Amino acid sequence: REGVGLLGSPSMEISRGVERDAVSERFRGPDALRRRLADKNRHNLVTMGLYLLARWAHLFGIALLAAAAAVLYDTLGAWAIALDTVLSVVFTVAYFVLVERAVTALYPVRPLYCSIYDLRFWEHERYWKASEINYLPLFNGTPFRNLINRMLGVRIGRRVFDDGCFLTEKTLVTIGDDCTLNAGSKIQCHSQEDGFFKSDSSTIGAGCTIGIGALVHYGVTMGEGAVLAADSFLMKGEDVPPQARWEGNPALDKVGAVIQR
Repeated sequence: REGVGLLGSPSMEISRGVERDAVSERFRGPDALRRRLADKNRHNLVTMGLYLLARWAHLFGIALLAAAAAVLYDTLGAWAIALDTVLSVVFTVAYFVLVERAVTALYPVRPLYCSIYDLRFWEHERYWKASEINYLPLFNGTPFRNLINRMLGVRIGRRVFDDGCFLTEKTLVTIGDDCTLNAGSKIQCHSQEDGFFKSDSSTIGAGCTIGIGALVHYGVTMGEGAVLAADSFLMKGEDVPPQARWEGNPALDKVGAVIQR
């Protein structure tokens, strides 16, 4: 194959190498590349330090709660352990929400189109490192998941059932009322293509369903009541009509695909 890329599993052809994706002159040549890689390494060292500092502070807070529970055990007995467990969860949520919101205040997450050697992309990577998700599965399928998503900057409606949808850029996602986000699904508002980073907002209309293991790419709009079937890949920039059912890799209108066959 020439002039195309392969994406997904099973794979499909995607265009590549268009003129608009040409690397800027300031990033071309071995000398420029060497300088940018050195700058990237220094930037990464700072990011690593901030990442470790944030996790150390969290661990320190958990250790303090455990020490307090040990001191109170003689007085409260098993209630001290139960209280420590509850407070540890509350502290973890509050702490990582605060960390993520602080990072987005310094590095606002917005639609972006730039080289992977651009400082703006490196700052976006720093946001990813600050975005802790390991505690979120505790709240899958509960209303608390929506509450936490709102605190993290997701524009999310009422009565949304979220059984574990992963949002890579929370402030770029809008989810309407009465949606169903199934386990293992993902709304990914970015892509890296031919040395470029691209991100854009995605909107999920009211009453939509995203199936188990389905992936919604960036710049996508799903109309009200639309359904994305399990294990489907909704490509970037797609506009799914209201009440439609799309499926496959890449996802296509189920009715339209049958007519074409």
